[in-house]
Amino acid sequence: MAYSYYHIRLALYIAAIILDTVVITVMATQATDLLWLSIPIFILVMLVVHTIRLIHYPIRQVKMFLMSIRCNERMIRMPNINDSMLQEMYDNMNEILVKYHENERTIETKKIYYDRILRIITHEIRNTVTPIVTLSDYYISSSAPIEQDDIKEGMTIINNQSKSIKNFLDSYHTLTHLPPPAPSKISIPELFGEMFKLFENEAANVKLTIHYSDIEIYADPSGIRIVLNNLLRNAIESAAAQEEGHVILRATLCENSPQITVTDNGDGIAHNRIEDIFLPFYSTKEHGNGIGLCLSRQIMRLHSGDLLAESYPEKRHTIFTIKFK
Repeated sequence: MAYSYYHIRLALYIAAIILDTVVITVMATQATDLLWLSIPIFILVMLVVHTIRLIHYPIRQVKMFLMSIRCNERMIRMPNINDSMLQEMYDNMNEILVKYHENERTIETKKIYYDRILRIITHEIRNTVTPIVTLSDYYISSSAPIEQDDIKEGMTIINNQSKSIKNFLDSYHTLTHLPPPAPSKISIPELFGEMFKLFENEAANVKLTIHYSDIEIYADPSGIRIVLNNLLRNAIESAAAQEEGHVILRATLCENSPQITVTDNGDGIAHNRIEDIFLPFYSTKEHGNGIGLCLSRQIMRLHSGDLLAESYPEKRHTIFTIKFK
């Protein structure tokens, strides 16, 4: 519905002038015919009714806006109209709706994320502590003498279990207490040369290839090394299961921003699990702790960059992309 409140006010002024003129004329001529008086009155009444209707329309839209928030209705949006004043208000209301529901989704995602972490931590602690409790109860409640070798064996188990839970908690602490990056210029040829020497003999049947141009990145040296270590080790382990395993480390410029990719021809990652691999403690490896990829993405996001993954298991093609700002 196209209208303007300035037009309404102008119409009211005109109607008032017409009505005033007619009333004065009737009184001046002492006319007895009410028809002439009824016409302007009818026009004024219709104008008032229309005005009330126009005023009620934005009020009804505001009511819909509030109901949308209250009922969590995500599809309602305020319409586009020709009145600039109301359109600005509607645009602001639509922006509020979008941000409100985005924040709501973020809260829901974080709740699921932290619920998952809590379940994993509870599971790990319970599994680790249970043998400790069982052995300590046995030593406390046993009335018979306990052999020295049995005590040593039991204490070894308790010690190993304690170290296991400590390592687990240390991993989580590392994940949640990353220091801010201290960026400096890093030469890609030097960095890749270091990585090649470190991993060229990691797996005998995996070929490691590097491709780069003489470019520099601006990043925290220790952080980037952690990211590359995690990605290259994962890629080599994945490619090692193939008859001719191949891992490619590449640095390129994409839209004038450097990016590093790690590609392997391993079994790949299922499409519905591609984002799960970045969750803490999620691992496809039998003895993996599920920290490496999550930690690597956190490091890149602290650099205002990102770490992305694509995988095509049917083509044996998996690529991790390190994006810089």
